[in-house]
Amino acid sequence: MNQFKNILYVLHPHGDENPQSLARVISLTNNNQAELTLLRIIPKPSLSAYTKQLGINDEDIAQKIQNHEEAKLRELLAFFTPHCTAKAELKMGKSYIDIIHTVQMENIDLVIKETESNSWLDRLFGSNDMHLLRKCPCPIWLMQPNENPNYRHIMAAVDFNTDITEEENSDLNQEIVNIASALALSDFASLHIVNAYDTPEAGFIGLWAEQPEKLERQLLEDEYLQKRSKMATLFDNLKNKLGKQSYDYLSPQSHLVQGAAAQELPQLAKKLQVDIVVMGTVARTGIPGLIIGNTAEAILTQLNCSVLAIKPKGFISPVK
Repeated sequence: MNQFKNILYVLHPHGDENPQSLARVISLTNNNQAELTLLRIIPKPSLSAYTKQLGINDEDIAQKIQNHEEAKLRELLAFFTPHCTAKAELKMGKSYIDIIHTVQMENIDLVIKETESNSWLDRLFGSNDMHLLRKCPCPIWLMQPNENPNYRHIMAAVDFNTDITEEENSDLNQEIVNIASALALSDFASLHIVNAYDTPEAGFIGLWAEQPEKLERQLLEDEYLQKRSKMATLFDNLKNKLGKQSYDYLSPQSHLVQGAAAQELPQLAKKLQVDIVVMGTVARTGIPGLIIGNTAEAILTQLNCSVLAIKPKGFISPVK
C-alpha cells in the first residue's frame, strides 16, 4: 500500500481493545512499512470536596492511575512489537485535542480509531469522532467495532462541486481514489468509485424558459457528460498509477448517480453493502473554522459502515 508512514492508533480509554481492530492495524502498518504509535487518553481525575477532606488530592490519584495505565499499556505494546514497529503513549486530557496535538507534533499521516457508537445513525455531533472529522489535519479512519477482518466492498466518494479550487478538488479526488484502490488491492475487495450529480438550479432557470422540461433534461444531460468526463480522467490517472495489470485485476466500477449526494450516496453504500467509504470532508482550505461541508456532514450521519475521511492539502486545523 505504502500510502502512510506514521500511523496513530487511538486505543479505547478503558482498555477494551477489539481483536479485529488490532489485527487490522497491524496488517495496515506492515503493508505500509510504517511506524505505529499507540495512544491511550484518559480523563484527568476530579475529586469531590469530601474526598479532598480525607487528605486525598488530585495529584496522588492521577499518579496512581497513570502508573496503572502505563503497566497495561506496556503489556499491550508487548503484543504489538513482534508484529510491527510500534511505540506507546499515555496522556491525560481531552481526547480529540490530545489526538490532534499528537498528529501535529509527531507528523502523523493517518489516525485510526474505533467509532464511539456501533451506528452512525446514533449521531456523532459533538463527540470526539465528529470533532476529529472536522478538525484533524490528516486522514482519519473511523472503524466500526464489528467490522469484517477483510473488507469486501469499498466505496470512493468523489465530489466535483466543492468550494475549494479546481486544482485542490482534483488532487483531493485523486487522493481519495488512490487510497481506496490501495486498500481494495490489499484486501482483495471490489472498488466502487461514486459521484452524485444534479442540477438544482434547473427549476429556477426554467421559470424563464418556453420549454422548461426540455431545458431541465438538457441541463441534466450536460451535467452528466461533464461528470462522466471528469470520472474518466480519474480512472485514467488511476490506471497510470497502478499499471495495467493491477488496474485490470482491480477492475474498479464507476457509478454516476443522479440526485442529491446527501441522499444518494448513503443509499448506494447500503445497496452495495459497503464496508468502508473513503471520502473528503472539507468545504474550504486555508481558513480555520470552515471545516466540513454540509453535504459531507449529512452523508456521514447516515452511513452505517467505517469511514476514511480525507482533507485537501493546505487544510488548517483550528486546534492549536
